[in-house]
Amino acid sequence: MDMIINRLSHYADIGATQFQTLSSLSHRIETRQAGEDIVIEGEVVDYVFIIESGWAIRYRLLDDGRRQIMNFMLPGDCFDLMSLTKSASDHNVSAASEVVLRRIKATDFFNAIRGDSCLSLAFWWVAIQEEAILREQIVRNGRLSAKERLGNLILELNRRLSISTGRQDNSVAIPVTQNHLADALGLSSVHISRSMGKLSREGYIAVESWGIQILNRDALAEMAEFDDRYLQTPKLSF
Repeated sequence: MDMIINRLSHYADIGATQFQTLSSLSHRIETRQAGEDIVIEGEVVDYVFIIESGWAIRYRLLDDGRRQIMNFMLPGDCFDLMSLTKSASDHNVSAASEVVLRRIKATDFFNAIRGDSCLSLAFWWVAIQEEAILREQIVRNGRLSAKERLGNLILELNRRLSISTGRQDNSVAIPVTQNHLADALGLSSVHISRSMGKLSREGYIAVESWGIQILNRDALAEMAEFDDRYLQTPKLSF
């Protein structure tokens, strides 16, 4: 629970009572391997999931099999809150790496946040921040070049991970494939490979076996049109 506690604390000034309410909810810990489904489009999901470790993807499939990844779900992220409405899912979620999930019955989760105004406001603020991430995704894929898109996404993932872990550094351990990055950025895997090479040759990043090291954050942010204000929502105080 450390990751989601860090994330909630980033957005709202809540205390031990609220965290205890969340951590004490009846739950199951499940592990999914890369490629395994978590949520299938069209099904009614009656659970809320919290990612304890690993990465997942939220995506849509076109009739011809093309995939658009709308967002990466990282440790500390909570989904699918639409289960609280008992409506059918309009998207898919699958594991992009080995993922450890905390699965909570939707009714139990709803009763917990309904009975605690601070906790409900904290999750509302997280939802607002996720909307901001999706808006950035639209701008990124709609207006930036391939190299800019990749640099922008690298910086976003780095910032989001720092919120969940509670520490800021210049590394991004990426447990997903170039195909995942391509489907998130509306590019081919060839474009991703070429863009990664350009970013490396130009001194913005170093590509390592475990992921990416950011070498010049300010220059990369300027080149990639990255402004992290959308990830810096004002903290709620109660």
